[in-house]
Parts: sequence; structure tokens; C-alpha cells
Amino acid sequence: MMKISYDPKHDIMYIKFSEAKIVDTVEVDEGVLIDYGENGEIVGIEIINASIRFHGKPLDEITIKIEESTVL
Repeated sequence: MMKISYDPKHDIMYIKFSEAKIVDTVEVDEGVLIDYGENGEIVGIEIINASIRFHGKPLDEITIKIEESTVL
């Protein structure tokens, strides 16, 4: 399951990967937060000020940030 939602009023995009309970949230870059479940799985990604962040291939940029935070 993957669901992408966007709130234009607050300019927030959320990419939801599962319905699991969120137990931790890590800000991997300013305005990019990753929600983790009980088993360390990524439950969702929140992107604040989404409209000014996206240019070119935004999902490539998100993937890079996730990989960097996993390595750290």
C-alpha cells in the first residue's frame, strides 16, 4: 500500500506506506520527516513546504535523504 496526499492549505505532502503505528519520527532534512513503526519500518514521509521543494525528480531527492539517514 502506498498513498500520497497533499494539503495545499498547509503545503504539506505525506507519503504513507502502511497503517502501522508510528513510534518514532526523524527529521532527515529541514522539513522532511520520516515516521517509523515498531519494527523500524518506514510508515510514512512528511514533506513540509512541498511546493517549493519539488523540481526535476523529487522522489529521487527523497530516496537520497532516506539512504543517508539509514547509513548514519
